[in-house]
Amino acid sequence: MNELIEKWAAVTPGADPAEADPVVLESARLLAAGPDGEHAVLLAFGLVGMAPYVIGRRGAAVEQASADALAAAAEALDARLPEGEDCGHADHPHTKVLQQWDTDADMLHDAPDARIPLSEWDEAEACPRNAAAWARTVADVILPGCVGGIPEIVPSHHESSIRSLDSVLNDYPNGDPRWDLEIHTTPPSSSRLSRAALAGHVVVAHACCWYLGSGRITHRPLLDDMIEGLESVLPLLPDAPCAHGPGEHPALTWGADQQAGDGIHLQSPGGRTVLRDEYDDGEGDGSSLEAWTCTAFLRPLAVEARDHLRAAVETLFGTRRTDHLDPVYLRPDGRLAIGPLTARHVPFKDETATEEAALWAARRYEALGPDGPAADRTVLLLLMATAATSLHLSSGIAQEILGILRTATTPTADGFDGGACAHPDGHARRGERTQDLMARVARLYEPDADAEAEAVAAGQEFGSEVLACPAHLRDVVAKGVADLEEQCAEEPDLLEQLLAE
Repeated sequence: MNELIEKWAAVTPGADPAEADPVVLESARLLAAGPDGEHAVLLAFGLVGMAPYVIGRRGAAVEQASADALAAAAEALDARLPEGEDCGHADHPHTKVLQQWDTDADMLHDAPDARIPLSEWDEAEACPRNAAAWARTVADVILPGCVGGIPEIVPSHHESSIRSLDSVLNDYPNGDPRWDLEIHTTPPSSSRLSRAALAGHVVVAHACCWYLGSGRITHRPLLDDMIEGLESVLPLLPDAPCAHGPGEHPALTWGADQQAGDGIHLQSPGGRTVLRDEYDDGEGDGSSLEAWTCTAFLRPLAVEARDHLRAAVETLFGTRRTDHLDPVYLRPDGRLAIGPLTARHVPFKDETATEEAALWAARRYEALGPDGPAADRTVLLLLMATAATSLHLSSGIAQEILGILRTATTPTADGFDGGACAHPDGHARRGERTQDLMARVARLYEPDADAEAEAVAAGQEFGSEVLACPAHLRDVVAKGVADLEEQCAEEPDLLEQLLAE
């Protein structure tokens, strides 16, 4: 026995399987042969100590052998004291470990060191019930769902993460959502990922990818990190069929917030009990832990999330093409198709299409140059300035439009001649709706006396011609620049890039 114990120290992540596997298998064999024997507690904790190595050996014989031996030991050690009989300990160290559980691999190191003589252990540590609890927990870490009886103890910081992601994914973040998402972008190294921790990471990433790709997060490294994290786990998810039948995998038909919560529950033994109870409640609402951790279920999720984030990075931070919009926003004679262009600048109909239209307007303005048609340049300036104040533009688009708006504030630009304003009553009524403003912009470009008269009669006291007032153009451009600079100030990476330019 002493010779075997001495070998345990060398069984660590990265150890040579040719040397480590025989040590694990022999320990598991001895424990399975005597799960309540003289050395049961010592052998159980020996396997617990070697579990960080075992979880990196997915599919190898050591995985099943260790889980089976620990499950048998948990049952036998519990049976030493009949149910309800007091062991004399108010609490066991294992309970505190469950309460403070971080990751499966890290928390395994909090187990008692089996190489220290049992006579030197704290009495509660050596208690058969503490040993049984550890054996049961680690069997579940190795093969999720292979044992029952783990208490439904979800670590408080996991519960906090569930609440935080719930608020973020429902678009009501408590503070900067970046910090709530950042801790879920990158998993531990692949050699230290248990089956359930791997599943938890993929499920949470899949739940968060839609929000990350929506444009609300303008910190590109956050998206890059999650893409890298998903790519790092794909080698652990072979592209192969499984034995599960139709409907056995989780359907994920619920919202992203609940999906994220399920993913976090997968990352602790007590959380997995929550999911297991949903499966075992007889109502058919849950899936088995084996199904949750099935690689054939997880791989499509990881690929879908990665591909969605890659597309989002290209859309949000890449060079956005707009030449395909020329036939939409230009007439055959080269003039602006003002109807479709102003209609698209009404926010919230389709924000992606709206910001692309704003970018097209900015690029068209720049392409026309100082000698371009004054009416075109004035209208395009109004359109991109309106987008700057009414939309939270994607970083790349915000940066490009800001640069163009800044050039429009130079003395040689359209309307910026410093002339006095002839409109003491202003240029728009307070609280003017964007769609009404866009209608005035359209009439400025293509005058329509009847429509103008109807608009004024309906309460729009200001005509379209005042939009071309030099003072008004200075104001709307200054506001557009200020709003975009404020957005940049809230996004340190973008601000740093703009300052460098």
